[in-house]
Amino acid sequence: MSLDALDDAVAHGRPPRLPASLVWGWGIGSLGASALHNGVSFLALFYLSKVLGLDPALAGSLILVAKVYDIATDPLMGWLSDRTESRWGRRRPWLLAGALVSAVAFVLLFNPPAAAGPGLLVAAVGALLLYATGYTLFGIPYLAMPAEMTSDYHDRSRLMSARTICLTLGILAGGALAPVLVGAFGGGPGGYARMSWVMGAIILGAMLGCFAGTRGARGTRPAAGVGHKAPGWRSALGNRPFITLIISKFCHLVGAAVSMSSLAFLVTAVLDRPESAMGGFVLASAAGSILSMPVWLTVSRRAGKRATYLAAVACYLPVLLSWLFAAAGEANSLFIARGFLTGMATGGLTLAAQAMLPDTIEHDFARTGLRREAMFSAVYSMAEKLASATGPFLL
Repeated sequence: MSLDALDDAVAHGRPPRLPASLVWGWGIGSLGASALHNGVSFLALFYLSKVLGLDPALAGSLILVAKVYDIATDPLMGWLSDRTESRWGRRRPWLLAGALVSAVAFVLLFNPPAAAGPGLLVAAVGALLLYATGYTLFGIPYLAMPAEMTSDYHDRSRLMSARTICLTLGILAGGALAPVLVGAFGGGPGGYARMSWVMGAIILGAMLGCFAGTRGARGTRPAAGVGHKAPGWRSALGNRPFITLIISKFCHLVGAAVSMSSLAFLVTAVLDRPESAMGGFVLASAAGSILSMPVWLTVSRRAGKRATYLAAVACYLPVLLSWLFAAAGEANSLFIARGFLTGMATGGLTLAAQAMLPDTIEHDFARTGLRREAMFSAVYSMAEKLASATGPFLL
């Protein structure tokens, strides 16, 4: 079955519409995961090197090790989650564990027990690995849930629209609120330490909110007799819609990562603006992503998810190409408009790609009879993380 066929496969007898409380109860988990990821991404390297005094190359290497570990543990987490049986289902026990580990890891990263020497290095490595563990514990089961929560084609888009909005709010929390808190608390090690408690509470609250908010979510059980079988990677590769989606998503994310990684250089070297100008761009992008969700949902309902994805690509490319004409002295309104339009296009790309994921997982179940939601979610997550690392490397 092709992606076009999946788009056309909308059942006539639709299941009951998911209540908004469940849609947002699941979606809020992305706020916590995004705040965790972006808080570390924006602040960790600067904090370890400039505030604590580690050699920048060493600090960067530690973060790279954590990212490699994060990617490597995704398949294991998918395998474990798919084979979990509990009174809370296959996914929610891991949401709870991930929430607790993630919040503790974020606080520990910015509250090292030693100010210098080998103790600082050990503490930094331990906190970064714990962060990667918490992010995986929560993220893989979380991403597997929409394929179980509903079989309705359009309700899965509703779930992903809530996730995209909450993910954007998490970016603002980790990339904008956290640095502001550091300054408000006086900067230096003390400012980062106090900031981490506030951000840790936000991360914990959002993830626990997801755990509680999905209490009534529909789940599935492992297919009979597959509890101890191998993950079945060769069989999974036969899922052509999934492979098509992964390749498309990886290429898109590599391009996006190159674009966003080059923004600081373009703003300072070409537009002749201070680095702080990026804050306005990020805020405009977040606004565009959130405000565009109703539009993209409408497009998805009327034209299908694949068409929505292609429409978002068609919007994204002209905005990116417009940077070729950027120059120092251009109007600030044009700079902010680019941010807003970038956010709108990114919102459509994110929504459509993530909404197609549970459809391709459902195709695997129809094809094989196996319930491997977390395994496919793990591969999807690995592709996202590899793309985010590949983009800056190419740049």
